[in-house]
Amino acid sequence: MHLRYHFLNLSAGLMLLVFSTSAPAAEADAVAVVEKLHATLLDIMHNADKLGFQGRYNTMAPVVESSFDTLLIAQVVLSRYWKELSPEQQNKFVALFNRLSASTYASRFDSFSGESFKTLNVEQMKKERLLVRTELTRTNDTPVKLEYLVQQNAGKWYIISVIADGVNDLALKRAEYATIINDRGFDNLVVEIEKKIHDLETAPAND
Repeated sequence: MHLRYHFLNLSAGLMLLVFSTSAPAAEADAVAVVEKLHATLLDIMHNADKLGFQGRYNTMAPVVESSFDTLLIAQVVLSRYWKELSPEQQNKFVALFNRLSASTYASRFDSFSGESFKTLNVEQMKKERLLVRTELTRTNDTPVKLEYLVQQNAGKWYIISVIADGVNDLALKRAEYATIINDRGFDNLVVEIEKKIHDLETAPAND
C-alpha cells in the first residue's frame, strides 16, 4: 500500500516535471525560428551592397521557406477561394507567395545603420500556438514592434503571421487578394503578384 502510494506520487511528480519543462523547451524552439529569421535579416543588411538584391533574395529564400508555414498562410489569405483552385494552382500560389515574401525582405532590408532585433517575451495563445514578441531597434528612430504568431506542425515550429506595429499584413493581403480574384479571377491575381515582385526587384535601394 505504501509502495503503491509512493509510486503514484513519483509518477505524478514525473508527469509534472515533464509538463513544466516541455513548455520552456517549446518556447525556446519557437523563439529559435524567429531569431534565425532575424539573424538572416541582419546578415543581408550588413552585406547589402555586396550582395545586391539578388544576393539578398538568394539568402532569404531558403529561410523563408523553412521558417514560414506558407501552405497554411496561403489557405488563410485566399480563404474560400483556396478550395476552388486546382492542385497545380495551389502549388503555384504557394511558390509565388514564398517569392513575394523573400523579395519583400530583400527589398526592405537593404542597408545597415546600427539596427538590432530583441526578443521581448513569449505568450501562449492556445495549444501548439505561441506569440513571440520582438522589436527592431533603429538608430535615432522609434523601435518597430514585431509580433510573430508561430504554430507547431509535425513537431516543428513555423511562423504563420507577422504583425508590425499592430498591422497584420496577412489581413491586408486577404482583403486585397479576395477583391482581385472576385473581380478578375485567379490568373489576374498571379499577374498582380508577379508585377509586385518585379517592382521590388527593380526598386532603388533605400538611403
